[in-house]
Amino acid sequence: MNSNGGGGAGGQGGHLVYDELIPPGAAWALESGDAHGLVRAGCLETLSKYGYDGELEPMLATEWSQIDPTTWEFVLRDDVQFQNGTPMDAEAVAGALNHLLEAEVPALAFNPDVIATIEATDESTVQITTPKADPLVPLRVASPNAGIMAPEAYEGKEIDILGTCTGPFEVTEEVPRQSLHLEANDDYWGGDVQLDSAEMRFVIDGATRATQVQTGEAHIARGIPAANLATLRDDSNVELLELSVARTTVLLLNNSRPPFDDPLVRQALQHAVDSQAIVDSIYEGTGEPAVGPFAPDSPWAPEGAEPPAYDVDEARSLLDQAGVDPSDLSIELLAYNDRPEFGDVAAVIQDQLGELGIDVKIRGGEYTALEPDLLGGNFDAALLSRGYLVDVAEPAGYLLSDYTCEGGYNLAKYCDPEVDRILEDVLSIEDAEARNEVYAQIAEKLQSDAANLFLLHEGAAWGTQAAVEGFEPHPLEYYVLTADLALGG
Repeated sequence: MNSNGGGGAGGQGGHLVYDELIPPGAAWALESGDAHGLVRAGCLETLSKYGYDGELEPMLATEWSQIDPTTWEFVLRDDVQFQNGTPMDAEAVAGALNHLLEAEVPALAFNPDVIATIEATDESTVQITTPKADPLVPLRVASPNAGIMAPEAYEGKEIDILGTCTGPFEVTEEVPRQSLHLEANDDYWGGDVQLDSAEMRFVIDGATRATQVQTGEAHIARGIPAANLATLRDDSNVELLELSVARTTVLLLNNSRPPFDDPLVRQALQHAVDSQAIVDSIYEGTGEPAVGPFAPDSPWAPEGAEPPAYDVDEARSLLDQAGVDPSDLSIELLAYNDRPEFGDVAAVIQDQLGELGIDVKIRGGEYTALEPDLLGGNFDAALLSRGYLVDVAEPAGYLLSDYTCEGGYNLAKYCDPEVDRILEDVLSIEDAEARNEVYAQIAEKLQSDAANLFLLHEGAAWGTQAAVEGFEPHPLEYYVLTADLALGG
């Protein structure tokens, strides 16, 4: 990407179709997961960018600095305008971020608990203050939730995404929950946009996404199901791109009510569920059994961490210690079908727990239909695919939101004052390696407490037509429609 700006036509042209698996669920509210869809669409951009190599890079801001322990300054590019022609100046940026702070349901990465004030100090400088020292602010503003939109985007009851972004593609038409039509932004600050136009289709069914990229109906498809991998590997017209991602499949256990308020019961289930069998039979070897929340090759996993041993006899012994007769247990397991493998995973868990005499009933549906019960704690157990760097690209954001007593996404209702105490002080540690040691300590405790059952560390599979050029899967699955994306002859 040409960071010197000076956009214009001059690309290779053509129209590209991209199959995305998650449709917008909150009318493009940036505090929600919808922000990630706008980033993948090449519309929404942020002040900083989490690069493909894991390093933080300039995006709408050219530089930033911490001027005192609780104050950060960001210097903006002076050659950027929103797609409707209005300038992206410090007032517009501060307004966008302050709008995010006022959200009724705060964003996990950027909310009033971690951000105190945002103000424009001159035309090209934005100052962000925090309640206490926070070394993660540059990572927080790289989150899609902290994307910058024109003031006009916020004037109605819902976010207006037409012409209010800064990215290489402008949304010109939306078919609700079906597609976005996008045109190249000829005035893009980052240089020439290679494509003329693109369409982002929301295709929930994984097999359909795989079929469409194989037939050429789509040029790029995200989230190819494991069941379709072998077929696509054998197709010379399709390039299959597979990578490990910072994402773990978790069996959430509701710690706030019986039987999972007893750690012995949770630990029993740890030994009763065979994660290796799930990886082998359903994921066809993609991914690996989880050793806790973080993948074993990450700097946040405890040294020598291993998955819990599959041991049905130990599971029975732990239930006996808890005074629980497994035949008295009846559990409803939520499994959303947005992740096509979850139906099969739920069936395997149902069968494995059935060996102990535990009755498991499965309830499926789209994530948006199940989310109210998840957020409200109205469930026994639930499968969840959770990215531990998706909110902030360091585990503090994930741990604070998911595993502190008052965490904003603590679906399992896990609450341990010791964990809260340790995490309260983690962001005061300036040295990144020292913070990593704390994350590993917490990961070890979550695994030993069986706060949830960590099942597998996921891989991601993308399918592309052979004609696609300039596409590289992002490790956090952020960027898809970029200025460099092209269709070859």
